[in-house]
Amino acid sequence: MKKINLELDEKQYQTLVEAVFLGTWMVNSTKLELDENFEEIRELVLSKYKEAGLEDKISFQEAFEVHDLQAAYERQLFEKYVDEYEEFSFWDMLIEKMSEKRLKEEYGDISVPLSDEMMERRLQIEEELGNELEERGITNLELK
Repeated sequence: MKKINLELDEKQYQTLVEAVFLGTWMVNSTKLELDENFEEIRELVLSKYKEAGLEDKISFQEAFEVHDLQAAYERQLFEKYVDEYEEFSFWDMLIEKMSEKRLKEEYGDISVPLSDEMMERRLQIEEELGNELEERGITNLELK
């Protein structure tokens, strides 16, 4: 198999480490078994940490024979990227699911793809719900 070499400066390497960590976390966070393809790439990328002077952010775990991010660095990445993503995704998915529910109430079974009329109505509902949640927050939501 053909090998691909990358030349990165230290800043680019650190950005690659962060991208690989976050991508691997996203892929594996919902699985019982790790995706070995992602884990293999993660290990390959993290193994070069000494060349980039990242001993304060990455270490080799001898007991498991893997490289891992230091807990503080991992926490920093979660706070910087994951928390914001989850907050945005939560509201976005909530609006999407609520609009689907309302669309089903109005039209019955929904065909895929949606008709132009249904798509227009869905966008209208999503805008209404988004505005309402933005104005009043979650306090007006009720479960029945």
